[in-house]
Amino acid sequence: MGAVIAWYNRQLLLARRSGDQQRLEELTAQRQKCVEDQARLQDAGPEEITRIADSYTELLAELEASEPPAEE
Repeated sequence: MGAVIAWYNRQLLLARRSGDQQRLEELTAQRQKCVEDQARLQDAGPEEITRIADSYTELLAELEASEPPAEE
């Protein structure tokens, strides 16, 4: 989950730099959902923790696959 939040943080920085307000708003909302899910982990049982972890592992793979290659 931390890796997904870090991904959103990087994308938020890029959106701020580019001035893309719509993307900034979308990313902020998605990152906030991650933060809320992270807070829910404190009260979650083992099955819920596993479900959330699995969904975030899958989400991170999707997010990383959607990123354009870094410029060198």
